[in-house]
Amino acid sequence: WARGQAGWLLVLGSANVDEALRGYLTKYDCSSADINPIGGISKTDLRRFLVWGSVALGYPVLAQVEAATPTAELEPLREGQKPQNDEDDMGMTYEELSLYGRLRKVSCCGPVSMFLRCMDMWHTRLSPQAVAAKVKHF
Repeated sequence: WARGQAGWLLVLGSANVDEALRGYLTKYDCSSADINPIGGISKTDLRRFLVWGSVALGYPVLAQVEAATPTAELEPLREGQKPQNDEDDMGMTYEELSLYGRLRKVSCCGPVSMFLRCMDMWHTRLSPQAVAAKVKHF
């Protein structure tokens, strides 16, 4: 099926660890790849690497990749409408998602511990109810 060529091919995935922890996957898409080079990397770490690589390695196109709005491109583009984006669909930013992932997997926090740590960080800008809603949504 691959242009009539003999042999075998591997499907390359592009999901990151944050999306996997959140369960933000598409059946038969990024969750069914043969190999996934960024599967164990958080989106925020990947974005930092892309910025670094654009400067340090001299590949300016990496900065364009980093600047692109994350999208699964699941919905057709419609005139006059904002295109689908992952953060809107998930109801949280990738920065928040990476934080939750680190709290959950690295610090072994449960929901209450996650809430308390997030309250310490966000108490000046979010109410306890808003923080609780974010943690529950994760």
